[in-house]
Amino acid sequence: MFYRKYQPTELLSPYVECYFIWDSEGPLTETMVVESPPNGFCSIVFNYGNVYYLQNKKYERLQVPMQFLSGQSIYSYSLFLQGIIGIAGIVFKPAALATIFYLPVYEYTEERIDLYTIFRKEVIDKYVNEIKMATTEDQKIKCLEDFILSQYNLQRPEPDYIDSAANIIIEKNGMLQVSDLVKDSCMSRRSFERKFFQKVGLSPKYYARIRRIGYLCNLIAGKKKVDWPQVFHECEFYDQAHFIKDFEEFTGRSPGQYLKENTELANYIEKPTTQSLK
Repeated sequence: MFYRKYQPTELLSPYVECYFIWDSEGPLTETMVVESPPNGFCSIVFNYGNVYYLQNKKYERLQVPMQFLSGQSIYSYSLFLQGIIGIAGIVFKPAALATIFYLPVYEYTEERIDLYTIFRKEVIDKYVNEIKMATTEDQKIKCLEDFILSQYNLQRPEPDYIDSAANIIIEKNGMLQVSDLVKDSCMSRRSFERKFFQKVGLSPKYYARIRRIGYLCNLIAGKKKVDWPQVFHECEFYDQAHFIKDFEEFTGRSPGQYLKENTELANYIEKPTTQSLK
């Protein structure tokens, strides 16, 4: 089994965080449960393997569409996979879905939306078939890049200050004062928050909290023992109580329970590396 990330070309780097391929290289012998904390990114996914299911705070057991758009996840969620895993995906910068596609991202929070309800059938069919026919990772990634480029060339999007502000939150891993972003926006706080919500799907303050927890969970991914005081200090929590409150809110468990029970992807494979497109 492997999970690899690829960097986008320079033209698309303001909009795309990365591409990824997740492949089991053969059928699983039993159902695999993989957990993911919220990370602050939306995505578009093409599944060329078997159908799988999702469990989150909203759905007990949702059959995930084969080709879908994933909105912001507020809480940890679990995937139930069986048979063959074959997934090619695009991970977007926070405001990119709204900027490139003019989509109402705020409607997609905690959802997996079938791509056939968003794009024309012939468009999705084209890329589904090309990804299935591709025989190498590079070819699959090239299909994803072509999909975004085709939309980019149609829309010719221009990032605005909300794109920039959301990307700053990502770069700072949520460890910043939202008031500083408002100050630089030349907008009232109310206007800034409204436009941010429209393009990202969450309020800027809440989004920063999610991003910080996502970063924290990445720090501890795959570990069985953690120096918690060092972690919450590195993530700039005011105190231990504040840290535990946020951690339990977004993951549904105490830090100790999370380490003991978690089934993140890092427990199954080596931590993925990011490669450049050839």
